[in-house]
Order: sequence, then C-alpha cells, then structure tokens
Amino acid sequence: MSKLKILIIDDSQSNLFSLEALIDEHLDDVEILQADSGKLALEILQQNTVDVIILDIQMPEMDGFQTAKLIREQENTKNVPIIFITAAYDSDEFEKKKIEIKMMDYLTKPFEPEKLINILNKIAQK
Repeated sequence: MSKLKILIIDDSQSNLFSLEALIDEHLDDVEILQADSGKLALEILQQNTVDVIILDIQMPEMDGFQTAKLIREQENTKNVPIIFITAAYDSDEFEKKKIEIKMMDYLTKPFEPEKLINILNKIAQK
C-alpha cells in the first residue's frame, strides 16, 4: 500500500494543527498537506496529487462549497473524495450539496475522532 496523501483545508491554524496531530497519531504512512484558504488549496492541487481532501465549510472569501465546486471542475481532482467538517449544519442544504458536489461524507464539530479515522482507513484500503 502506498502512502495516503491528505489535503486539509481550514482557515483556522489550530484546526489544521489538531487534524494533522489526530491523523498522525492514528494512521501510519500518511503525507499531509495543509491550506488555510480555498485559493491556496487550488494552487496546491495544481502541483500535487492527493487521495482525499478534508475541507472546512466556513471560511472567508471562498467557502468550502465553492472550493469543492472548483475542485470538481478540474480533471485531475474531479474524483478525489472530499470530507466536509463543519460547525454549522443544515441537513437540507447538505443533502442538496452532497449530490451536487459528490461529497463523500461530512462530520459536524465537535466530531468523534474515530469516525474520521475510520473514513480515512477505508480510503487507504482502496
């Protein structure tokens, strides 16, 4: 099995740090890239191939839904699994966006770390 490459996108440095620490603690053989904005994430994705994206929804300038839409429009990233993490949850909005953006899953804050790790393990086994 090759190294799992993960891009974490969140405008909060503490969230980026916490997610990376959580993943490093529970998964072996991972490479983590970080972006603190949708714009930076798109730049990173132009130069890197990733296996999964963990994406915050509430971000300034370009929110997670807008970022995901742009990710889906690129040939090299259109099928990369996206896991949304959000504090604001609207089930109707999420169900509509889930279909529109081909969202893999979403977690609401605070989330159970085991759930994220289980999702990542499933992706790593593919």
